[in-house]
Amino acid sequence: MTTVAQRLNPSNRYVRLNGPRVPWGYKKSEHDPQLLEPIEEQLEALEQGLEYLKMSSYSEVARWLTDYTGRRITPMGLWKRVETDESDRREYVKQKRRAAEAASQGNIQAQN
Repeated sequence: MTTVAQRLNPSNRYVRLNGPRVPWGYKKSEHDPQLLEPIEEQLEALEQGLEYLKMSSYSEVARWLTDYTGRRITPMGLWKRVETDESDRREYVKQKRRAAEAASQGNIQAQN
């Protein structure tokens, strides 16, 4: 069974800290400040917010996420997060498809 973090982030983009800001839905690890740990409550809210985006604006969803979780996210921050995650998911699917095609041709062994 996959976690919310795995569903939203199949490419593991949010495993390490890549700059001064911690991505929304994550916190710095207590053991290693370069590693990130998912905050399940915020990621579940983000997943629900993605459904609300089908009917609402980024401003409304960002306001709801901020009120619901207590952690601020701007409409632009939400837009960037959604666009980045969608791009990552598309790339992940392409990589899996290429690996499956190569494995079916017998060129390489697929790694899971």
